[in-house]
Amino acid sequence: MRQKFFFFLISILIIFTYTGPALAETILEINNFQPSKLYERKLIWPDWRFPSSIKRPGLKDDLIYPYWFEGVWDVTSEIESDQNKEPIFHSAKFIHNASGNLIADREYNTQSYALSTKTGGFLSVKNDPKSPNRQFAKLTEDRYLETKIIGRLQEKIDNNIFITDELFLQILHTPELSRVSQVETLTEFKKCGYNQNNDINLSGFNICGEQFQAIYNQPGQEFISLPIKTVKSKLILRKANYD
Repeated sequence: MRQKFFFFLISILIIFTYTGPALAETILEINNFQPSKLYERKLIWPDWRFPSSIKRPGLKDDLIYPYWFEGVWDVTSEIESDQNKEPIFHSAKFIHNASGNLIADREYNTQSYALSTKTGGFLSVKNDPKSPNRQFAKLTEDRYLETKIIGRLQEKIDNNIFITDELFLQILHTPELSRVSQVETLTEFKKCGYNQNNDINLSGFNICGEQFQAIYNQPGQEFISLPIKTVKSKLILRKANYD
């Protein structure tokens, strides 16, 4: 149960906190007729290898979301392959920073998700004030979970589709030892109609997402490029009435 909690907590950290560009040149402006590197990686799922070309972010790099993410959203997250697992319902908020750019409210989003799972002994979450690429979650039994982004790419397909890919370290600290995992998460966000189809009403829309995750061996172990676990999830973001 705890292992599932840590994996799902990392999901929300990735989806609504750190999914962002390392440098301006990593933002690819492409059209529907030009190949997309991340879309092609999505198509070969689950036959992935450890990503070697993903870019390391700078210390202060943070995601600048498309304008259509602005506000507060009610989120449904569901694992596609687990029919017995109930969906997780939580909240996500996107706000403007001091520079006027749209970013995720990372502490709010992580806490909302973690409390919705009701597992794992979650107590609180804190961002690293020196970098948006690091976050700490305090757990019961003198444990805490550290996440650190070590690579990211993104592609803006058009005004309706936004794809991200990130590689990060998940470090579970306990009084006895620390356990490290390397996790890659690719997420495609797309504007969709209220019934999750492509018929988008100009007066409003949902955001539909597909998320693909792979866990690789921790650093220092015998390197194997194949993932040791894969998970696919579906996301639906609906604009909250209390925005």
